[in-house]
Amino acid sequence: MGMPMPKPERPAGRLPPALIFTTALTCGVLAALALQIYMSRIGFDVAPLWESLFANARQLRTTGPWWATAGLAFAAGGAVAAALTRARLPWRRLRLVRWTVGAILVLVLADVGHSSAPEAAGAGVTVPARLVAAGIATVMAALGAAFAMRR
Repeated sequence: MGMPMPKPERPAGRLPPALIFTTALTCGVLAALALQIYMSRIGFDVAPLWESLFANARQLRTTGPWWATAGLAFAAGGAVAAALTRARLPWRRLRLVRWTVGAILVLVLADVGHSSAPEAAGAGVTVPARLVAAGIATVMAALGAAFAMRR
């Protein structure tokens, strides 16, 4: 029995890839959920597509929220992964910018979640539709993060 091989060390100032991927995935899904809440508040919900799934005429109004949440999840996941793979630790520079962006995000999310939206469809359709939309957002955020990390 020989001596165990030492683990290769990652370069100084780099985050582990698993942490970058998980953070990007979480941010992408949360951005998609916030958009889903906001869009349902203004009248665009994911549930009407399920009601007219087998109808011949599909309207942009019913597919728009699906495309928007998937696209935002992909973009947010990719942007967060790209930022985290390229930024060196420690992040002492740009503190004011980080705090400002964080405060703006908190205010926007507080505004989005503050008022409740009227249910366009019954809970039997709305809950599964939103869960499927969240699953699609998860897959798209993972793809965005994976593409950004490969570059």
